Amino acid sequence: MKSKIKNVILTLSIFFLFQSCYKDKGEYNIIDYNKIGAISSLSGRAVILGDTLKIKTIVKWKYPTQDTLGFKYEWKQQDLTISHERDLKYIPKTAGRFMFYLYVTENATQIVSRFVMQITINSPYKGGWVILSDRSGKSALSYIRRNTFTDANGKPNYSYTLHPDVYANLNPTDPLGSNPKRLFSTIFSGYDADEILVIQGNNESVFLNGADFSKKVYLKNEFNGRSFPKGAQPVAYHDGGPLNYVLFDNGEVYWKRNTIDIGGVHDGMYMTVPLYFEGGDAKVSQFIKNDFDKSEFIYMYDELNKRFLGVYSSTNLNDFLGSKLRLVNATNPPLGFADLSNLINYKLIYSSDYSNGIYFMNILKSNQTGEYIYQTYRTAMRFTSIEVTEHQQEVFAGNGLVSDHTIYYRIRNGSYLFMGEGSKLYFYDVNTKKIKLYHDFGSGRIISICTDADSGELGVALDNGSFYICSLKNEILGANHPGAEGGILYEAKDLGKIVDITWKWGGFFDFGARRYPGL
Repeated sequence: MKSKIKNVILTLSIFFLFQSCYKDKGEYNIIDYNKIGAISSLSGRAVILGDTLKIKTIVKWKYPTQDTLGFKYEWKQQDLTISHERDLKYIPKTAGRFMFYLYVTENATQIVSRFVMQITINSPYKGGWVILSDRSGKSALSYIRRNTFTDANGKPNYSYTLHPDVYANLNPTDPLGSNPKRLFSTIFSGYDADEILVIQGNNESVFLNGADFSKKVYLKNEFNGRSFPKGAQPVAYHDGGPLNYVLFDNGEVYWKRNTIDIGGVHDGMYMTVPLYFEGGDAKVSQFIKNDFDKSEFIYMYDELNKRFLGVYSSTNLNDFLGSKLRLVNATNPPLGFADLSNLINYKLIYSSDYSNGIYFMNILKSNQTGEYIYQTYRTAMRFTSIEVTEHQQEVFAGNGLVSDHTIYYRIRNGSYLFMGEGSKLYFYDVNTKKIKLYHDFGSGRIISICTDADSGELGVALDNGSFYICSLKNEILGANHPGAEGGILYEAKDLGKIVDITWKWGGFFDFGARRYPGL
């Protein structure tokens, strides 16, 4: 892999660090010397494994007119000496967090000054876009990483590195599987480590190590008898920290409890019986996208009874961990608001949280009028129930534009709902109630949309093997033709028949801060 150079400037200008003593010769004079300190301008103090760590030492001397060449330099990573050059050029061998030390010795006085900093060496696959494709029935993964560099004016700029067929290239003798279905990425094997789950056919759904995409464990091995119950196949997964949930194609949900909150994803085995919800049998059709770390519950939709349900996932109240939850209106909804516990006259098209795991929105289709309805509401945990307030509902402005097959994605903590209809990408402004065309990609059908770590970019995948990264900057969204006026930041083609995409976080710390790895 061709390495990019990561430039790190250490400005040695703070005069407060270590000094040593001269040998006592009977004279007690005040000694002038160069006192050396440092300030690092390395944003985030992180580099990519395989890249060259290049640190240029800029020294401000106390007496610049005197000879400034009489100094020795020693660079150490932890306890290992890695260079005696004044400027460091070094290719790290291992990913992780390491202490780097610079020792500067003045030959004439033997006074030693030291600077220390912690630098994170990230895997090249730690955080970025993961694309799951079908290549003639076989599962394939590709990966895209964003690289940051600073221009002459100190402004950050970005480039993108594509790793096509990354799994096959890293694991040529161990095929990923076949019949690919879904990707799930909020799975944390540690505060600074993650995994992804590839849902695929033939009982081959498998967890992959987030650092190198190697296989860790097959999902079926965490069930009794190392097989899925009743011959069902998994369709969705939710890592709730101390609890894990799997949804199967027969509408049943199985769960297990881990011994620790973060990093215990493979602890223990799943229950041998599915979740049972009061009020009759349930057939869960989907897990609703929500920030479980903020909402403290897993949200789901019961297609059989046309209702929303929940399961407690918080560690704050351990007595209720895993408790089943029902929705209760804490305030009277406005006249005509479709009952979230009885949507018998509606079809659920899309549901998602959009702010801190407590504000949700739904797109419903009326069975009576055929109209699409837009709902928003707020939720709050109340022991064994979820209280619903701030009900709002309106006829969706997208009627006549969207269909039952439209792909939706609500931007987290933002005011935009993106919609993929065929090859066209639209967005709905919840404040102005207006819909705008972002871009027409010309061919293919949009099949998946999601944002990056800080919701600054949008990933859009089409079934023709094309993947696009789109800007969400206000000036782009405000342009007449966003996609044609600088909105398309990156394009990758020929990735196979894409079936799903996800943002890979890198670890729970980065997920909790909603940030790029290493920042």
